[in-house]
Amino acid sequence: MILACVALFALYDLQVMKTDYYAAQSRNAVYSTETVAAARGEILDRYGRVLVSNRVSMDVTIERKRLVEGDDPNGAILGLIQLVQAAGYAYTDTMPISRDAPFEYLQDGQATFRQYLDHFELEEDTSAEELLTWMRRHYAIPESYSPAQARSAAGVRWELERRELFDGGTYIFSSDLDTTLISAISERTYPGVNIVTNSARQYNTAYAAHLLGRIGPIQPEDKDYYLEQGYPYNASVGLEGVEKAFESQLHGTNGVRVTVRSEDGQVIDSYYQEEPKAGSNVCLTIDLNCQQVVEDALSSEIEKINRTRIQNARAGEEVQLAKSGAAVLIQVGTGDLLAAASYPTYDLSNYSRDFAQLISDPTRPMFNRAFQGTYAPGSTFKVVTATAGLKEGVISADTRIYDRGIVDEYEGYTYTCWIYPGSHGTINVREALQVSCNYFFYVVGRTVGIDVLDRYAANYGLGQATGIELFEEKGSLASKEYKESVIGESWYVGDTLQASIGQSYHLFTPLQLASYAATIASDGKRYGVHILRSVMSADNGTVLDHVNPEILSEVGADAAVYREIKEGMLMASRYGSASYVFRNYDIPVCSKTGTAQVNLDEVNNAVFIAFAPMDNPEIALAVVVENGANGYYLAEVARDIFDWYFHRQTEPSPIPEGQFLP
Repeated sequence: MILACVALFALYDLQVMKTDYYAAQSRNAVYSTETVAAARGEILDRYGRVLVSNRVSMDVTIERKRLVEGDDPNGAILGLIQLVQAAGYAYTDTMPISRDAPFEYLQDGQATFRQYLDHFELEEDTSAEELLTWMRRHYAIPESYSPAQARSAAGVRWELERRELFDGGTYIFSSDLDTTLISAISERTYPGVNIVTNSARQYNTAYAAHLLGRIGPIQPEDKDYYLEQGYPYNASVGLEGVEKAFESQLHGTNGVRVTVRSEDGQVIDSYYQEEPKAGSNVCLTIDLNCQQVVEDALSSEIEKINRTRIQNARAGEEVQLAKSGAAVLIQVGTGDLLAAASYPTYDLSNYSRDFAQLISDPTRPMFNRAFQGTYAPGSTFKVVTATAGLKEGVISADTRIYDRGIVDEYEGYTYTCWIYPGSHGTINVREALQVSCNYFFYVVGRTVGIDVLDRYAANYGLGQATGIELFEEKGSLASKEYKESVIGESWYVGDTLQASIGQSYHLFTPLQLASYAATIASDGKRYGVHILRSVMSADNGTVLDHVNPEILSEVGADAAVYREIKEGMLMASRYGSASYVFRNYDIPVCSKTGTAQVNLDEVNNAVFIAFAPMDNPEIALAVVVENGANGYYLAEVARDIFDWYFHRQTEPSPIPEGQFLP
């Protein structure tokens, strides 16, 4: 009874006694809205291990109005740049002018740059040097500043100005800074400089950097696309890798929060006008443990090759080291990408800190060689030539060809077998694959012709898109059309001979070579390669989308052809160039090594493809090492991968539909 009386009195006080007070307060209240970023979806491996999640980060933003109202805006900019760079962090400067003299225009960001020139009525042919001189006057950059300092100050002024004139949104000067740097910035007086909290990606593994990618501010060339999709100007989006490929699934929907303040600035109320909706979780086909094995095996072999060369070098001899490489592992019969390694690599967790070093590193650690590097396949291509010869009836399983060691009937040109002046004797196709006889495949390739070779190679997926959702290069097939249009020369029989053994103008990615190996393993069925396994809702784990295997092409050869090819590749493993690794291996491995000439003054590239077991194959791989010399070195990389895959402890089962992730 007492509580009821208290409640009735409170209602009377609110609705009758203080009606005028609250009405006045409501009339004088200030309402403001802000966009609340949705939590970005997580990225998981095929067993539900979380690869990328979210955490709180500390960012630095700059307000143009408050900055320019300060006493020394350019000095504040330089001070902030020096402070951030001294701590090893990068800052946002996308002005398309080189940062060091001699100053030149860059290709990126030209669309927004032209808007800038038009706005200030500057001539389109204004040189970079002339523009920087104009910017010195326009932004009152002191003459005492060096050219590099003036360029740095102008770059930040450009970022602030273009947002005010064209883009809108907040200028995030630098992001994801540590507490030490945040404290140092806070201790100084920089007008318009704010420390804000934001959401940053948490990388739960140091592996798969080239696959996972990163997020960042919308790039100028992508601005129109994202604005049409309803993104705010200052949104963070996927810039590379999985983050970019599945941006629409990961991004979620931002919310709108309303804050009500009284006249004196006190918060009266805060509520969501629209609640943010988290992005979906993306489950990949890769296996994190497998990814680690592949990356470690590749880097270990490259380091071993280099140690051996240094140890065996004569005093004063210049040693050419293996530069870099890639390895790709695919599940046979599904096209699932299980792992892809590119060496050298980098750590996504320290990207901002290591940015300056990464972009200046001549080994290009951020370049994804597995998907974007293109290499001559060397003798691994001989399987294509063997397939064409068998299928077209040029040879049969019983055909035997005598290895003369040299093709010299073309005036002025000779083409030799690698064993010349020796000979492999009289051999069939299985033996030719085992010993990698150039002469045998010269004869077959010349008889079949380049057009037929190209058709089979294309059906194997060489020089073609693999279907992977991430950016990939297509490379090229050696062909009459290619040589005439790109090189500007006619095609000769000698070109066909070279193409038959994997030289000439063939250039393929390690991803294509792994898909090629998987297609051989599948008796000519080429499955599209994919890295997406499924998309799941963040709230209850419901599977929203699932990727099924897809056959992109078929070579068209029958099982009898593939019995010969697989037997030849098994013989290569047990008695040929890879026998020092696989002679007594407990699982029958089909393989083919390749050595591809680069330049006369450089060590050859090494190439290796394999799949296992021979019957009912499960996995296929390709390994490429730049300046690796010989493909048989890379058999050790394959062995480490096969050891792990076939002898590991049982992996956990994939997380069922509708089950929450741990």
